Amino acid sequence: MTEAQAATTRFCARVVGPLMVIVGAVVIARAGDLVMLIPAILQDGPLTFITGVFTLICGLVLIAAHHHWNSAPAIAISLIAVLTIIRGVVLLFAPSVVTGLAHQLLNLGPGAFIAGVIALLVGAWLSFVGWFAKTA
Repeated sequence: MTEAQAATTRFCARVVGPLMVIVGAVVIARAGDLVMLIPAILQDGPLTFITGVFTLICGLVLIAAHHHWNSAPAIAISLIAVLTIIRGVVLLFAPSVVTGLAHQLLNLGPGAFIAGVIALLVGAWLSFVGWFAKTA
């Protein structure tokens, strides 16, 4: 990995890590509210469309800034970017797919809580990589 690639990985980890920590913590804290909140959001066509546009923009910006796969943090960031692009495209072209997946996740019992914990842990790791680790 070149120094420029390591710097890019650290920069992206500094943004993505804290974002995932905050979103993960909110999902954990409000897991019960998400059962009603997410389906309501996904039933609003214009809101779903705009969410898809902004999700796609975020994914494209992240993959444009970071598209290498030569360390564990780099793989995680690039994978998050690709998944974000896919989520944005699916929200734009097939929002019913996202609605179905959201219903399945929310009806799994602790599904939202588990997703929040995973996001929190990955976010904490990326935050550490971005802000405190000597190398990325």
